[in-house]
Amino acid sequence: MQFPRIKNISPFLLWGIGYFVLVGLISVHLGQDVSWDLRNYHFYNPYMLLTGRFKYDILPAQIQTFFNPLMDVPFFISIYYLKIPPIIFGFFWGGLHGLNLLLIHQIVYHSMLNVKNLTRHLLSCFAALTGIWGAAFYSEIGTVIGDSTSSLFVLTSLLIIVYHLANFGKITLKNLMIAGLIMGLGVGLKLTVALYGIALIISINFIRNDKTEKLLNLCSLMSSMFAGFLITAGYWMILMWINFSSPLFPFFNKIFKSPYISTEFNLKDARFLPRDIWQTLFYPFYFTKKQTLVAELEFQDSRLAIAYIFIIAFIIFLLIKFIQKINRTSYNIINPSVLFLLVPFYVISYLIWLKMFSIYRYLLVLELLTPVLVILILGYICPSRKVLLFLSAILFTTMITTAKPLDWWRIPWKSSYFGIETKALKKYENKVIVMWEGSEASAFVVPYFPPSTRFVRISGNSGLEKGTLMQKKAEKIIKNTPENQLYVLDISPDKINPEEMQSQQKYQLLASQNCHKLSNNVANYTICPLQKL
Repeated sequence: MQFPRIKNISPFLLWGIGYFVLVGLISVHLGQDVSWDLRNYHFYNPYMLLTGRFKYDILPAQIQTFFNPLMDVPFFISIYYLKIPPIIFGFFWGGLHGLNLLLIHQIVYHSMLNVKNLTRHLLSCFAALTGIWGAAFYSEIGTVIGDSTSSLFVLTSLLIIVYHLANFGKITLKNLMIAGLIMGLGVGLKLTVALYGIALIISINFIRNDKTEKLLNLCSLMSSMFAGFLITAGYWMILMWINFSSPLFPFFNKIFKSPYISTEFNLKDARFLPRDIWQTLFYPFYFTKKQTLVAELEFQDSRLAIAYIFIIAFIIFLLIKFIQKINRTSYNIINPSVLFLLVPFYVISYLIWLKMFSIYRYLLVLELLTPVLVILILGYICPSRKVLLFLSAILFTTMITTAKPLDWWRIPWKSSYFGIETKALKKYENKVIVMWEGSEASAFVVPYFPPSTRFVRISGNSGLEKGTLMQKKAEKIIKNTPENQLYVLDISPDKINPEEMQSQQKYQLLASQNCHKLSNNVANYTICPLQKL
């Protein structure tokens, strides 16, 4: 049997395998993901989808109960049905995230001109590897949080456009529609990706062509992006409309007026938006020190501040060229078409993020693109291969050594992901289990209970405002359930926090002391009988 020679294998495939294995092994090293998001909705939501429990349970995963779970279905099926060992899943899921590096590698490679193949690959590899140690990307390797999965769609879309601009000088409507379709698929899977979709729609106008071509490009991109969005989100919009009277439930409820949650405000997490003018203008420089300005946990990363400086330098350089009417005749080592697409894309994405979210992990794509941006701007301003290699190495080393990634919580790998025995939970068949532990993420336990067990949350991060159908339904279920069939899931039965106290008083409930431990790998949960007062 003859094996194929390495030289006959596509470099693209070789780099892809290398990045896949490298990041897969990093995922194994980091440990098993038990992040808040996973415990709250990434495991429950696909279960709800596959079993049709849209109205059977009441907000077990809090307001995130209604987030599109399509991206989480592979994880749920692998762990719950196929019972794949967690460490095996973690390796392959981390390897999938490693393909982000392949896309970065290819974007850099195709962005350069008049540079030897070895140098192009070397710079591309440097940029890709620098992306691993970003505060957001490194923290999400092998997790199901979603930003490092949805980023694959954004970067693939960009690569298609970059490839055609670099190799053919333009992009055909067909290929632009493919890029738009892929971006739309990502937006449908995770709505926050829309910031990159909008940025691409605007930045595509920076490609040099006439007005007719710009209009055709714009229409093609927007229509294909919308088609992609409908493919991954259309089914969920229909389900939300049928069950909760709003296609974008729980978002934009001031517009859609679903009676299930409050119509007084649109759901938005405004905790991390800039607090003053200085943060608005210079937010990236605040991230160079450990802080919690744009995340629930501490982190530190200098790459956005470096990008900020480079973009300002780039604008000044262009102004000087314009004022002095400089027409550089020396050869370029950076493709100008790619540069004038990616810089606006980067800036517009950041500005949308700053205005709409200011949640750091949503910038994961820009975190990965920052080394690309540095190479493009540096190579354009100073078209010297040696200078580009030298300065890039210094800057990338600075990015890596100054980064302190987020920590979403991991544990050592287990033989069973959550370690919950279903046999011990059969006694809760046809029972109602109340969840009143505030914003504690515990919905991951629901799939292990009998299908007839009903979970009713009466306190959480949102969705239970007084007078809403959701709140009334929770109240009705508890009222109509006999006391001997009513239980509470609690993480600290010996301590009553203010949210639990408020829930007890509001619903006239009291937990008894005859509690049973819910054995699992994550937290010390107990199940206690409830008494009606």
